[in-house]
Amino acid sequence: MRRRLIALVLGTTLLAVALLGTLLVVVLWRDQVSTAQDRVAESARRAASGIEDSIEAGKPLTVAQLQSYTRDDAVLVAVVSDGPTVRTGPEPEGPVYESSASYGDVTVTVSLPQTAVLQRVLDQALLVLALSVIVLVVSLLVAWFYARRLTRPLEDFAEQADRISTGDARALGRRYGVPELDAVAEVLDRGVSGFTEVLENERRVTNEQSHQLRTPLTALSLRLDAVLDARDLDEAKAEAEAALGQVDRLSGVIDEVVQVRRGTSIAPRTHVPVDELVADQVREWEPAFRSQGRTLQAVAGPALVVDVVRGAQAQALATLVENSLAHGAGATRVSVRRSGGWAVVEVSDEGAGVPAGIESRVFDVHVSGAASSGLGLGLARTLVSADGGRLEMVSARPAVFAMFLPTAQPDVPGAEGAAVGQTVDSSVASTAASSSSGNTQRR
Repeated sequence: MRRRLIALVLGTTLLAVALLGTLLVVVLWRDQVSTAQDRVAESARRAASGIEDSIEAGKPLTVAQLQSYTRDDAVLVAVVSDGPTVRTGPEPEGPVYESSASYGDVTVTVSLPQTAVLQRVLDQALLVLALSVIVLVVSLLVAWFYARRLTRPLEDFAEQADRISTGDARALGRRYGVPELDAVAEVLDRGVSGFTEVLENERRVTNEQSHQLRTPLTALSLRLDAVLDARDLDEAKAEAEAALGQVDRLSGVIDEVVQVRRGTSIAPRTHVPVDELVADQVREWEPAFRSQGRTLQAVAGPALVVDVVRGAQAQALATLVENSLAHGAGATRVSVRRSGGWAVVEVSDEGAGVPAGIESRVFDVHVSGAASSGLGLGLARTLVSADGGRLEMVSARPAVFAMFLPTAQPDVPGAEGAAVGQTVDSSVASTAASSSSGNTQRR
């Protein structure tokens, strides 16, 4: 493109110089012809007057005297009545510009060859040609400079587009001193920045999806193991139904995570009994705790109903229970109490708790006290916040995490912790959950 632009500028300049040069040569020719004719006529008049004055003064008529009245290649012929005819040179060959003048007894004829005029025009035309060459060289240098200045941004834009197509979304970060090109570069940088944010968000969502999928997959695998180990048909059927519920929940995890991260919640908020929410998770995770020689207990609390997206809050609670299984020790307890207009679901265990030094960053992405991704708690807090609640760590050692969910009931003074401390075995909770309608998260 740079060569085409230079060729275009050079061709345009060459055409303009050619037209201007031709016009200038024509003007010079006409000017020289007019000047030559005027000069010949003036020389004839001056010579006739001067020769007449010399004759009256008694001075002899000489060639040197006649040559003083002419210049260039003009030939002067002086004719004196009853006297000599004097010439300054031979008769010119070819076309001439000629003029005659008489004064007294003297007649003077001046002749100038046209070739002399043509030679002067050619000399001036050569000067015009030299100036034209200089103009072309300057034009070529200017064209090269501006072609480089104008094509460099286009090359950068093409390179940037190629980088974006390969996933390299770095901003251009260059400006060129040309308002139009700088405006394009600015728009391109903003577009790249937006593309980078979208790409990063999609990567984050993908990471979080893969992390969150492990939770229901782990529980599902345990249920399938229980089906295989079942000794009678009724037991296998019960475990299979529980597994189907977990499959339904698994199918909704991806949509829930994506919706929350993109701020486009599609699932409706409903009134969900907190005891059902807890019972579902206890039933789902009890086999995993039992396989590790631990217990998962639900602590009976007040009958509270929250206004949330059930699947999202079940996923958040499952994350807390799974964290306790992975990083805690001893018995894990899930308790429910009321605090003002909040239903508080607490998950605690008897382990060593959160490692020192990361307490204030435990909900940050990629912060973990063990060899894990550090995505779970951060995403769980996002899921809870999306429904107007909050997730807090109320104790670091031992670890106690609390989900504050907005209740769908009026505030009841004195109801906080009404039944805290009443503990039921996980198997009882599992049986109760199985008998409750709508306990599974099938959607």
